[in-house]
Order: sequence, then C-alpha cells, then structure tokens
Amino acid sequence: MVKLHVVNCGTENLQVFVTSDTREETEQNFWSLYNWRATEQADPEWADQTTIVFWTGKTRLIRAFRKAAINGIYNSHSHKFEGKRGALIPAIAEKLAARRYRNCSSKPYLRQVSVSNLNCHALGTISAEKPDSDYSV
Repeated sequence: MVKLHVVNCGTENLQVFVTSDTREETEQNFWSLYNWRATEQADPEWADQTTIVFWTGKTRLIRAFRKAAINGIYNSHSHKFEGKRGALIPAIAEKLAARRYRNCSSKPYLRQVSVSNLNCHALGTISAEKPDSDYSV
C-alpha cells in the first residue's frame, strides 16, 4: 500500500514522502509522479529503504494527480464515454485528484541542521574572565 506524506514548507513548497511496503512499489509510484511532471528530480532521493523524498509545489502535485486520474479513466473505463462530448472525464478526474491530495497525510516541517555548520567557535576563543580596567572602584 502506497502512502504519500506531505510537508508544507511555505508558500507553494511541498516536500513529498512516497512510502510503500516494498522498494519496487515505492519506486514505481515515484516514476509515475515524475512522468506526470510532479517533480523535475530525475534521480530518486531515498530517505530509507522504502521511502523516496522529493520537492514540488501544491498546484503541480494536484495537476499530476489529475493527469494520472484522466489516464486511469481512459485506460479502465473508456468504453463508458464513447461518443459523448463534454468535460465529463476532466470533471471526474478533478474530483479524484482533489480526493487523492486530501488523503495525503501531513507531516510537520522539521528543519535539518548540518553537523558541519555547528562549529561556532572557529572564529576565536570565548573566555569568561573579567577584563582588566584602568580605574579602581
């Protein structure tokens, strides 16, 4: 079962975690989102054995969900829509994409700190001695 976790990192910036039971299933879902242009990240960034992380925008992610839904409807139910004109399939796909986005679980934003940037004492030394003064009290 594939799970999508979304971290809202500001206006239109989302960090998406694709998690599944197996590595292959996770990778297939990442490539599906990549092919529908949810991300431009050509190489999957593995957070652990079954989780891929990528960055995208909210409108871009929903647009990819909508395109995938349209493709799924055409592949599975195209015979039901033969000879019919109008925006029936895009309207259904829009609802499916919105529902898929609502089903993404939300994670809190955690700022990652690099250990190499924590060397704050490299500029000088810190001392707690009282400095000598020229006047006496």
